[in-house]
Amino acid sequence: MKKLKFNKNRLEEKLRMIFPNSKIKNYEKFKTGITSSSTFKVNIINPKKSLAVKLSKLGNRKRIEKNNQILNYLRKNKIPAPKIFFSGVFDKKFITIMENIEGDVASEMYKRNKKLRKKILISSGRVLNQIHSLKIPKFWSHQHHEIKGKKEWKKWTELRVKKYLQFFQKKFLEYHPFLKKELSYFLNIIKNENIKFVPLHWDYHLSNINVNNKGKIIGVFDFENAMKGHNLADIGQTAYWIKFYTKDYKNFEYFLRGYKKNFSKKELDIIKGYFLLHLLAVSRTIWRRQPRLNWIIREHKKILDEIESSRMK
Repeated sequence: MKKLKFNKNRLEEKLRMIFPNSKIKNYEKFKTGITSSSTFKVNIINPKKSLAVKLSKLGNRKRIEKNNQILNYLRKNKIPAPKIFFSGVFDKKFITIMENIEGDVASEMYKRNKKLRKKILISSGRVLNQIHSLKIPKFWSHQHHEIKGKKEWKKWTELRVKKYLQFFQKKFLEYHPFLKKELSYFLNIIKNENIKFVPLHWDYHLSNINVNNKGKIIGVFDFENAMKGHNLADIGQTAYWIKFYTKDYKNFEYFLRGYKKNFSKKELDIIKGYFLLHLLAVSRTIWRRQPRLNWIIREHKKILDEIESSRMK
């Protein structure tokens, strides 16, 4: 795959349209977080600023434009997000020039500092609740799965369960009876539930969040997959990521505590259902498109073994 090149001289031309006397002091490629392989930290002088510059292929234009609209919307509603200085086509690429929010990627801070884990999770739960409390703007939509309301969400979720169970029945038959029982119970709960229909991040995990040295969230990123749907679905996805990446699932209770004071047993069961559904979705995608990542499926099997074992006790 052809990599997007960082052209310092051309970028300086664009920066001077925004900051007339500016000059690039230095730049480096981000390694984690907001920070895909084509995102750079750029320090400029006149004025002295730290910027994040994201280079994207023109074919991804609509997704990036949506992401940038959402970041502006969040900022307007006092949710921590970077300021966008420029978003558009330049130098045969789609370029986003935004404020670089200093701090650490939450996933890295979580690994390094055990004392801050509780605060990071509480803060991340609180911010997700703020996102879910926003009014849904027109541009908050998914490029493939545009869901318009509660009934459509339930129907789409039912179709996903059916599709992913069929996949597991063919490829991992030993897990099918357990998953079928769990997800049938899950569908039965949400069938008559008056779900909370909200703007979803749909990829909310610690690598898409920046925190300060006290564990407080100072930036949320990567809304390219954002869509509308059931608020507990976002939480179920976050539960999956915390379980998979941190191996520290007991601390997930702090994320829940940050989101709201109390969850009912029914809500926790629904979150578990969305957790399993996302695990199945990731497994199916990897099996079909990225066989080199089969180690993830092996980890998924360990998680399913653990859940099934705890359920039998």
